[in-house]
Amino acid sequence: MNENEPNANPFQSFFNELEDQFNEALMEKRASVAVSVAGVAGLVYRSAVAEGVPGDLAKAFAAEYWDREMNPPIVAEAGPLFDLDEDDE
Repeated sequence: MNENEPNANPFQSFFNELEDQFNEALMEKRASVAVSVAGVAGLVYRSAVAEGVPGDLAKAFAAEYWDREMNPPIVAEAGPLFDLDEDDE
């Protein structure tokens, strides 16, 4: 059954449309962030070159900045939910 059919589940249609809207908003946000990060990476490159850093090294600086911003490391540490060494007294 197609969601555009009269007998389609209205709740499913609503949630499908909501999901599409969230996905579109997320894509727009990610694109906006990428444009901003690209601008800063370019600034890193131009500033490094202006200060006398060799071009290849300046490119490496800019690429490292881009990589760290677009693929940040995920740091998570989960502790125990309870102390296994505690006595139950």
